[in-house]
Amino acid sequence: MTLYAWIGEDELGSGQIGLKQALVPAGYIPLVSLKREKIDRPEIIGQLQMQASFYGKTIRLVAFELQEGTLVELTP
Repeated sequence: MTLYAWIGEDELGSGQIGLKQALVPAGYIPLVSLKREKIDRPEIIGQLQMQASFYGKTIRLVAFELQEGTLVELTP
């Protein structure tokens, strides 16, 4: 299983890396998905390009590949 996420440095220059967000019809959402095509649509990429240009920070689409099974299992 692969988890896709847009990440980048905090706009205020703290040096911390975090998830990027974009505005979609449901509001602002963190850009993480199991399906790449959900978060690399042109309208999302356009928003991220504007953020990168405005703040001068690189934003990357990264893929995290599951290497282990469940680390914690929560049950009701």
